[in-house]
Amino acid sequence: MKSIAAAILFGVALMPATAASADDYERGLSAYNRAEYATALEHWQNLAVLGHPNAQFGLGIMYSLGQGVAQDHATAATWLHLAAARGHRGAQLSIGHAYEHGLGVPRDYAIAHRWYLAAAEQGEAKAQNNLGTLYEKGLGVPRDRDLAIYWYEEATRNGNRNARANLVRLHQARKE
Repeated sequence: MKSIAAAILFGVALMPATAASADDYERGLSAYNRAEYATALEHWQNLAVLGHPNAQFGLGIMYSLGQGVAQDHATAATWLHLAAARGHRGAQLSIGHAYEHGLGVPRDYAIAHRWYLAAAEQGEAKAQNNLGTLYEKGLGVPRDRDLAIYWYEEATRNGNRNARANLVRLHQARKE
């Protein structure tokens, strides 16, 4: 009985912190959307350190683009990797892009594929299109036209216009 009461008290003690975290994140997001990057940084920095994936992603984007901080792809990759490991699909897409292009991390198409796949499985259309490109060109994976078409079709279904253009191009090439 004591352990149940302790668990309830522990859960109640965490509730205000969770609500405060959500409020801080939203305040940071609002500031970010107004291009008030220093304010966004203030709201997100502590949350990111505490493991808040949306705040980690936000910091990763800020460092990647140099918004309110010096542009630093290595620091961006660190924050994006942390958020990606927590299942944030935007971070998975972004860290995949970092590995594909060697931004703050060594270029590694196989690792890019792994992160794109994680995001693609959550319905991220840009990641699905990027997987199609990796399979089409044989970057980090064996060249596989069928898998390229599959991922381009998935991305197209999810509204990615680049994927639609890639499908048209592949089908035209097949006819020639």
